[in-house]
Amino acid sequence: MKLTHQREADGIVIRYYGELGHHEAAKSIEYLEKIMTLYASDAIILDLSGMTFMDSSGIAVVLNAQRNVMGFGQSFCVRNAPEHAMRIFRAAGIPARVHFETVPLTAGSTKGGAE
Repeated sequence: MKLTHQREADGIVIRYYGELGHHEAAKSIEYLEKIMTLYASDAIILDLSGMTFMDSSGIAVVLNAQRNVMGFGQSFCVRNAPEHAMRIFRAAGIPARVHFETVPLTAGSTKGGAE
């Protein structure tokens, strides 16, 4: 798994590349907590378009991120979650608790990335 972040017009976009499973979840949560602290006044957007695999650990990552972001008073959403991840999120009822959005990928955005 690789994580990157970038300030964009609508907030700090954190992009996931590769797999998000049990072993990657702790690293992901730690990274997210650092970014949320650094950018405490910005909206936080998790862009999952580059994610190739996610198990139920992804639910914990998203819910933990949302809880922390809301604690700082920031807005939060999950963007461009692949269908395999959305099946897991829907099975757990997460879309009723977390805002999900789909936006078209622009020429400057990339879907791939190194792990």
